[in-house]
Order: sequence, then C-alpha cells, then structure tokens
Amino acid sequence: MSNDRQSTDGSADSIVEECVSLLQTIDFTEYEAKCFVGLQRVRQGTAKDVSDVADVPRARVYDCMEGLQERGLVDVQQGTPREFRVAEPGEAVSLLDRRLSELLDRLEELLPRLQPPEATEAGGDVWVMEGDAEVSERMVGLIQQADEEVLLAAAVADLLTDDLLAALGEATERGVDVVIGSPAASIRERLDEELPMARVQETWTWWDSHPIQPGAVSAILMVDGEQLLVSADVETSLPGVRKHRAVWTDGDSAPLVGMMRPLLADAIQRTAEPAV
Repeated sequence: MSNDRQSTDGSADSIVEECVSLLQTIDFTEYEAKCFVGLQRVRQGTAKDVSDVADVPRARVYDCMEGLQERGLVDVQQGTPREFRVAEPGEAVSLLDRRLSELLDRLEELLPRLQPPEATEAGGDVWVMEGDAEVSERMVGLIQQADEEVLLAAAVADLLTDDLLAALGEATERGVDVVIGSPAASIRERLDEELPMARVQETWTWWDSHPIQPGAVSAILMVDGEQLLVSADVETSLPGVRKHRAVWTDGDSAPLVGMMRPLLADAIQRTAEPAV
C-alpha cells in the first residue's frame, strides 16, 4: 500500500495513469498498458482479476496477455482458469530497454539509406529557429561537434543554460580552444568561475548598450570556422514578452559564414589577454 502512494499527487491512480501513458508511447495499446500495469499491482492473477483491477473487458485481457507474453513480460500458467504472472519491474524495464535499443539501432542503420547521395556532402544551408530553449539547445549541439575552436560572443545571460556551460566545459576538456567575449561584467564573472580552462574577455561589440535593445544581436557562435549561429532578441505579440530568434548554418559554404568569420574573430580575439 505504501508504494501505491509514491506519486506526484499522493494517489495510486496517478501512478497508474502515468505508467499507462508512458507505455503507450513505446507502442503498447491502451488495453495492453492497462493490463500490464494492473497485473503489476496484483503480481499474479486470472483474467478476471486483471479485468477488475485494470478496468479492461475480460475478453480483451486474453488478447493483451498474448501480446505481453510475446514481449517476455508475462508468463502464462495453463489451467482452468488460466493464470498470468508478470515480470518483476526491474526485469520488465530491462526487457523493454533491450527491445527499444534494438529498434533504435536498426533505425540508425536504415535512416541514412533514405538520404540522397548529395545530402551527406551538402552543407551551408541557413536555417531559422525561435525560442530561448531551442536556440540554446542548437548552440549546445554545435559546440558538442567542435574539434578545434569555439568562438562565442554573448550579450545575455538567459542563453547561457547549464547544458550550454557543460558543453563548453566538455569542449575545453577535449582540447578545443574556447574563447568567449561579452560586454557584461556579470556574464564574464560567471564564465570565469565556471569555465576556468576557457578564455573569457571583454569584447568590443555590436551592442551600443547593455542590456541589449529589442532586435539587437544577442549572441554569435562560430565553431571550427565553419558552423555559425547568430541570435537576436525579438519582441513578440504579447506585451513585454521577448524571445530569441536565430539563424544558423552547419557548413562553411554559406556566404554568411565567410562574412562573419573575420568579424567575429577580430571582435572576440582583439585583446590578447583575458579580461580581469
């Protein structure tokens, strides 16, 4: 009984509901998920027991148990009536994890075959994205691909998420030269503290004042002189609500990269020593 109460709102029903919902996301039907969760609550029982606990028509319980048995999640004991025993939670999760890993491995093998030959060689397309979290996540992805150099000019703190700082730290640990410039002393102090292996310095900027004004560039990231992201602060239709919008490219053939590379390098690396 005590385990049934370990949920966000203190009820067993909420645990059941969340478990059923999670199982449906990994290809369980609603009835299969309900039967599996219901059998977990009684450990072993007949179709009637499962039907009563899971609120699934008894006629459907048998079909669901066959499917769960094929997955290795349920054992069937022949008799009158038949009884069903569910795998222990840890064993069940391991079975599901193994199955999902096999499916994802196969998908990883198949998906590249769908791309046209030129897709692997093409690059330099420019993409647009919106949203603070989305922009930060894209920056993280670009930094994680860095082999030699990361140049980052950042004027706002809200783009410097924990994940982004972690990605910058991991880049320095694998020998990538990470140079970060910012017009904000508070940002530089934070970066100095959290990224001791990076070069953090005050930079001459595109920003006339700090904090930045709506429409101004809020961050510029260049990775290995090839991948580029430029983010701007934009107003939304909601009063007082702003967000970041970014353009980015993952190849150096885009004209934007060639234009920004010398400007960014000069802006961030203008001073030889990090700012104190």
